[in-house]
Amino acid sequence: MSTRRSPALPSPSRRTRDLARRPLTDSDGGAEVRRLNEVIRALMDRVERSTSAQQSAFGAFETTIMLENQVRRRTTELEAALGDNERITRALRESEAKFHALVSQSLVGISLIEDGRIVYTNAKFAEIFGYDEQETQVLQPVNLAALHDRPLVAENIRKRSAGEVDHVSYVFRGVRKDGAEIDVDCHGNAMHIGGRMLLCSLIMDVTERTRVEQEVAVLQERLQEQATRDALTGLHNRRYLEESFGRELRRAERAGLSVSVVLGDLDWFKAVNDQRGHVAGDHVLRAFGTLIASHVRESDIACRFGGEEFLLVFPGMSARTVMDRTEQLRERMAGMTFGAGADSFTVTASFGVAVYPRSGRSVDTLVAAADSALYAAKAAGRNQVSLHPAT
Repeated sequence: MSTRRSPALPSPSRRTRDLARRPLTDSDGGAEVRRLNEVIRALMDRVERSTSAQQSAFGAFETTIMLENQVRRRTTELEAALGDNERITRALRESEAKFHALVSQSLVGISLIEDGRIVYTNAKFAEIFGYDEQETQVLQPVNLAALHDRPLVAENIRKRSAGEVDHVSYVFRGVRKDGAEIDVDCHGNAMHIGGRMLLCSLIMDVTERTRVEQEVAVLQERLQEQATRDALTGLHNRRYLEESFGRELRRAERAGLSVSVVLGDLDWFKAVNDQRGHVAGDHVLRAFGTLIASHVRESDIACRFGGEEFLLVFPGMSARTVMDRTEQLRERMAGMTFGAGADSFTVTASFGVAVYPRSGRSVDTLVAAADSALYAAKAAGRNQVSLHPAT
């Protein structure tokens, strides 16, 4: 059943309201007029209440719409924030998974130290030292080093912890669980994460690399030695003489010392090669080289100068002493016998001696002076020792 609504009354003007509210007198119409006046006033109050109610309802409606818009906008913002948070969380999980995969498969050992204690190691770190990952986290870092290298490891940890250095790089001797020692190359730095200081160390087992480097160093030394040695006699060669002779002269000049130079040559050596062959000649050269090596000090220089010529340098030795020593060398050479029986033979040697600084002040002038003295010994009949006239 529908309810019939009365038609809305038009809103009275201000003047009508004023007239209706003005008191009426007997002259205005008596009691009937007063009754009508009350009716009009009641109707006016009703209209005013209706209008006020409509205005209040419209305001409430307007406020509701505004609040709904704000809620809708805030809901949209929250949904967007939740979406961003989900994407960020997913990206962090993916990054963490990639990080763990990378660290676990790394060819380099990784450890984290906090408050002097190992709090994390990857699989490679544990493998290098022969432990499992749980065992490494109850070890003190210095206990992974050999006794003589523990102070080195402890000092590098202290420097990082104290902020004295940002990065360390050093090699120490490590100890595996089974007691075997290894060479460990360590690179480390300090990190501040969430108010905590962590020392991160990357390590590599370089035992094999160290062994190879040592072998290479020995080989290089051997090659260097071979490069400066005469293959036949074992004495130094002319290359070594050029590198060291000048150094000895500079040292003598600074200290005010003398340097004696001896140039020796085997007499009639060409005839030995021509008559007895190069094998016999090589045997004589080796024997003479061995004899010379036994007559020099470790600080002296003895080299095969070329062919059958040999040059000796005696730093800080007087000319008289050098002459006596060279004379002993000449006598020993003359007393040696080569071959056997009817094929035996002897070979003599002649020597020229020059002395720095009186015979010369440079390598070239001293060698020339010794050669001049050698020529004089040859001219005097060979198998002699001759001193440069300038002395």
